[in-house]
Amino acid sequence: MNAAIEFDVAARSVTAPEDATPASQLETDRARDVRGRMRLAAAEAERGRLLRYRADRRSVSWVGFMFAAHALVFFLAPTWLAALLVVPLAVGSMFVAPINHHHQHLNTFHAAWLNRVYELALSLQTGIAPFGWVLHHNLGHHVNYLHQRPHPTPDESRWTRRDGSQMGRVEYTLDLLLHHQLDILRVGRRHPRYLRAFLWMKLPLWALLGLALWWNPMNAFLAILLPGWITLAHTAWATYEHHAGLYADDHYEASVNIVSPVYNFMTCNLGYHTAHHKRPGVHWSLLPALHAEIEHRIPKEQIQPTFW
Repeated sequence: MNAAIEFDVAARSVTAPEDATPASQLETDRARDVRGRMRLAAAEAERGRLLRYRADRRSVSWVGFMFAAHALVFFLAPTWLAALLVVPLAVGSMFVAPINHHHQHLNTFHAAWLNRVYELALSLQTGIAPFGWVLHHNLGHHVNYLHQRPHPTPDESRWTRRDGSQMGRVEYTLDLLLHHQLDILRVGRRHPRYLRAFLWMKLPLWALLGLALWWNPMNAFLAILLPGWITLAHTAWATYEHHAGLYADDHYEASVNIVSPVYNFMTCNLGYHTAHHKRPGVHWSLLPALHAEIEHRIPKEQIQPTFW
């Protein structure tokens, strides 16, 4: 399973160790790689003018729809109705969270200023500031996800206790919620460029939140803050199943893959998780092709047809 293969990690790559792979197997692997690259090249032709990839028309439309829903509740709803709509707003924003995840790996728009504006809309719905996941997830989790405690440089989304035993899902969720801001700052000390971006983008985010709290504090809490916190908690809860219990030192054996078309429609292909960790900078629309290229390397018990 450990044939030489590059695993991109944020802006870096991690190369798995080589083993003695038969020549015939290498030829088969090369053929698969060629077919995979052809599929990826064909998919990359689907690029847009404003958007890097036209596939993001769907994701941007959903983000815009949900942002409008939050805004309408904030500006127009009486308090009792805003309270009733907290859960629907949070549920809708739960599907914004994977879009936010993908955007942090590969920005959605060509223009930098559009990406910054888009990130504010994403942050107001998902409870995490712009560049927060770049630090915690891209430069933390993707670098260290094979390192669980008591490893000296453990995964920022760690699912083990200090003694190496596995956390339950509730404990993991609470641990991530309680420590993610500290972990962001800790990773940021190693990556000051992204830490500066994270801190600078807090200024417009806090300005918008402050203005909303001044204008209508109760509706700001019910239409923006509370749904965002619920969405962030659900994000932590949902990520547990990606890696928990997989004490692996091989990238192909370290993730659970959910190949359900429904799940991957709702999460923009986040179910192809090994492919995502192999090349985290690849656009989400290309992950099915990349998964097909490497599926033979993934243990079959880590490929699930459903998500329930």
